[in-house]
Order: sequence, then C-alpha cells, then structure tokens
Amino acid sequence: MSVDSRRIENVFAVMEGLASSGDGLVRVGEVADALREGNAPIPVWQLRADCAALAQAGRLQLHAQSGAWVVVAEQSAKGVA
Repeated sequence: MSVDSRRIENVFAVMEGLASSGDGLVRVGEVADALREGNAPIPVWQLRADCAALAQAGRLQLHAQSGAWVVVAEQSAKGVA
C-alpha cells in the first residue's frame, strides 16, 4: 500500500469514527483536530484532497446543506487504491 493510500485510509477511519459517534456529518476541521490529537497532523488542504478522492471512489458524499461529509455505509469496507 502506498503512503498516500495509507494516509487516505487513516483519514477515512477517523471519519467513520466521528460519523458513528456524532450526527453522521463529518467536517474537515473535526478530522484535522482528531488527527492532531493522535499526533498525526495533516494539513487541511491535504484533508480536502483526500475527501475528494474518497468521494470520487464513492465512499463519501457531500451534504450540500451543511458542507459536511457523510460516510456511505455500503462502501465503507472498500479501499481507494
């Protein structure tokens, strides 16, 4: 697995955790905070690119009303790369 794929999978795992413990909507800032707390910070611009890659793979959807991301349940087991 490439470094990029591993990072994207880590971001997705954090997003799944945040979605399941909250209202299902995940904001990039929440992901950045969680990664920073876990001593694995990623710049917000990179997180946005990773979310775009996950959305393109069908694993995330953008919630238009809030601007937050929603994890697509039936796609959560599939990898990006």
